[in-house]
Amino acid sequence: MEFSGSDEKKAEILGKILEIRNILTQKLNKPTGNLQVLETLLEMWSSQEVGNASDEQSIHVPDPIPSTYVKARKKDVNQKIFMCAEDSLKRYKEVVEAHSRYCKHNLIIEKWTTRGHVIMTRMKCESSHTFLWSSSPYMQNKEYLVNNRVQHGLICSGMLPSHYTKFVDGAGIGKINKEKRNKISLFYDDKFGEIDILTDARHGWRKNAKDASIVAIGEKTHKVLSCQHVTKADDVVSQRHERIGTDRVYTYLAEKEVAVGVHCHDRNLSINKYIREETDAINQNDTWHCVKAVKTALKKVAAGTAKSERKTWSFQLSDIVEPVSTHIHWAIRNCNNDPEKLKSSILNVVDHYKNRHLSCDPSSRCKYDKNYEPSRIVLTDPVAEKLLLGVLLNSNIFKYPQDYVLGKDTFYVESFNNVINIYQDKRIAFGDKQYNARSNLAVCQWNENVDRDFTSISNPRNPRTPRSVRGKKNYKQKTFKFRGNIWKTFVNVVYSRKRTRRN
Repeated sequence: MEFSGSDEKKAEILGKILEIRNILTQKLNKPTGNLQVLETLLEMWSSQEVGNASDEQSIHVPDPIPSTYVKARKKDVNQKIFMCAEDSLKRYKEVVEAHSRYCKHNLIIEKWTTRGHVIMTRMKCESSHTFLWSSSPYMQNKEYLVNNRVQHGLICSGMLPSHYTKFVDGAGIGKINKEKRNKISLFYDDKFGEIDILTDARHGWRKNAKDASIVAIGEKTHKVLSCQHVTKADDVVSQRHERIGTDRVYTYLAEKEVAVGVHCHDRNLSINKYIREETDAINQNDTWHCVKAVKTALKKVAAGTAKSERKTWSFQLSDIVEPVSTHIHWAIRNCNNDPEKLKSSILNVVDHYKNRHLSCDPSSRCKYDKNYEPSRIVLTDPVAEKLLLGVLLNSNIFKYPQDYVLGKDTFYVESFNNVINIYQDKRIAFGDKQYNARSNLAVCQWNENVDRDFTSISNPRNPRTPRSVRGKKNYKQKTFKFRGNIWKTFVNVVYSRKRTRRN
């Protein structure tokens, strides 16, 4: 656009435009250009009200629309912060729009009230129109949706109540009081042919623990069937907690009409006796622990001081610790459930390392390969033979072969205990409610993710397990759908109660 005029007139007009532009920039809280200035002036002119010709023209200048960009000033950094639900925000917009249609005055927030992470406000205009608004809708139990959802996240995350309190106090986003938290937590209490089970006990502390979790896992599905909580209120002796928990597991399975075929556990003598005398299940002990005990005993007779050589240890046994453990694992898996065959196979270790292979298995290379030469030191010292034989004869697997013939292990139970450690730190003493809630969360996470698919298998070289060839599975990322399922269950309970009351 071009206009004729002097340079003085041009400078005057540009000065007025600059002045108006500065005013708009301050009101809109954002930069404005000459185009916005012209648009504002034209809108003001088109919206003016023309009175009588003799009267002074009255021009109604509407307030400019404020910018959605809000910059916090230093004095406002401690203002109220709250959580808002989508429906409540929509309702706030509807209320303001409806009020503006029949009242020319603006609504002013008169009062703020905090309810957990929700705020309640009272809005009023100069015409005394009053509205109440909250940042969260109500559920059927007359509790705020936002507070219930936050409490759901608190429970499912495994966060301690003390950590929650410190977090919300530091963030200044409100806080659900202890009474309300306990009320919501009540809704989250645990409601949840023949099988083989794996059991183990995990104590809440490292010594003389108040709590113990006795878990039963199905051997085929690898899912947790029952997780029993035993405390010192049941028995003051922590060592007897596993026996009490195991009895509760069998009672629970009997109520579900589930029979137990084989029961495998870490070798607890009281559990062995309980299974033999009070159940119809077959008792089996974990093979990994028994072989580990043999390896520990072999290491003591395979190395030592020079003074005690050929007395308490022998150099000829120094290279057979791992091979002997491998042989025992092989013997367990090839004994055909025959305890006597297992014992004879274990005793054959001595003859094998003496380079006598009459009793070795026909599939062994030492049996069918005529050019076979021992890769380990051949036992020629009677002391070494006696020490090795003593370790084998004193091992639990030789004394009680009937408890190992099925070759069971409790690997999955030990892995589940690692999941419990995520929610139950042994350095923290939990109350009974917290302990039970965290056990239930661990069960939900385990049952959802156990035996999930894997993308590949890697073979990292671990110096602690140089003979390992199985590789490591790279599993897909864990899922936490149980959180949504718990929330749905909670919502169903709340709304079903309302319908029941109405009926």
